[in-house]
Amino acid sequence: MLRIKAYRFRLEPTADQVRSLHAWSGALRFLWNWMLAQRTDAFRGSEGRVRINYFDQAAQLPAMKVMLPWMAAVPSQALQQCLRDLDRAFVNFFEGRAEYPSHKRRAGPPPGIRWPQGVEVNGRCVWLPKLGWVKARLSREVDGLIKNATLRFDGLHWNVAIQVEQECRQQAKKLAPAVGVDCGVSVSIATSNRDLIEMPVATELEEKRLCTLARRLSRTEAGSRRNGYSKRRLLVLRRRISNRVNDFRHKLTTKMAKNHGLVVVEDLALRSLTQSARGSTEYPGRNVAAKARHNRSLLEQGHHETVRQLGYKLDWQGAELIKVPAAFTSQTCPQCGHICSANRPTRDRFLCVVCSHSDHADIVAAKNILAAGLAVTVRRGSREPLKREPLRLRRISRRQAGIPVL
Repeated sequence: MLRIKAYRFRLEPTADQVRSLHAWSGALRFLWNWMLAQRTDAFRGSEGRVRINYFDQAAQLPAMKVMLPWMAAVPSQALQQCLRDLDRAFVNFFEGRAEYPSHKRRAGPPPGIRWPQGVEVNGRCVWLPKLGWVKARLSREVDGLIKNATLRFDGLHWNVAIQVEQECRQQAKKLAPAVGVDCGVSVSIATSNRDLIEMPVATELEEKRLCTLARRLSRTEAGSRRNGYSKRRLLVLRRRISNRVNDFRHKLTTKMAKNHGLVVVEDLALRSLTQSARGSTEYPGRNVAAKARHNRSLLEQGHHETVRQLGYKLDWQGAELIKVPAAFTSQTCPQCGHICSANRPTRDRFLCVVCSHSDHADIVAAKNILAAGLAVTVRRGSREPLKREPLRLRRISRRQAGIPVL
């Protein structure tokens, strides 16, 4: 059995290597925007009859290197991978899994630099073609056949993600108790074992500090020394909060994967749950500020990432993850099965109006989620969540001039 696993380490490049990485990152951003505009203009100019694919654009790279000599310094593998990523973005768009690809801004996150081959790890260094040996903080041994390496800059440091292919035994089905998991806001995670878990998100003092640093950054001039200093202080605080949450999430999901043979979670449609309540000019929304605060609180929990980690960790342990619809799980009585919104007199309390069963509302939801998952396994039904409708196509703005094909 082959398994794909990724290792992430922090790099310590030299000053020359840092300059090269930033220059390559800017070149990849330029290539992405150029080829994206080329595809858009070709499709619009021909009224949909002409579509440019990856091979058409990859054939233009030699001519671009002659016309733009600074692009010749970028590894060819990274340029080709950038075009493959753009092609995949269009495939996801046409299949309804994502929105139309957008242009990369200079102020936004820099694109990743990926080497699909030629990567080596030796001692405390990582070999990257055309960059050389780069010192890395290898906190553990890289086990497996290296498939690719991706470099990203998080605003503070350069990090490398090394993807390897490992050969391992097929895990037998794990005989361990099942558990249901309910995801929320006030209580981050509630389990059918009566565990109420709160994610260590930003505290009230940290949120005030984030607002203060963001205001200071907005009052600085772009490119100045004070701007760079303020931006770094803001990134350091955000990274501290993010590291704390990610560490807690990894420990929690690892513990659940080791102690349970079946984990049932609710299939949350976060895109629908976090839609804005602003409305339109003709039909303005209500409680817009309260809904915005609720959306931020729900998104900062990172429930999608928690479910993603549970998925691959349970698979490694020989366990299973099942997603069930989340509708009415917190309004259904686990004793008599009565469904009514009056069963929840308050947010935290559940009181059945028929059998008078009382419990914490989130624990009741976790029990109902577990029961639904067990019913799926018994009748051998579909264990995949319902497919959502394709996203609405965004209107593409018209351009004055097209991007020529080289």
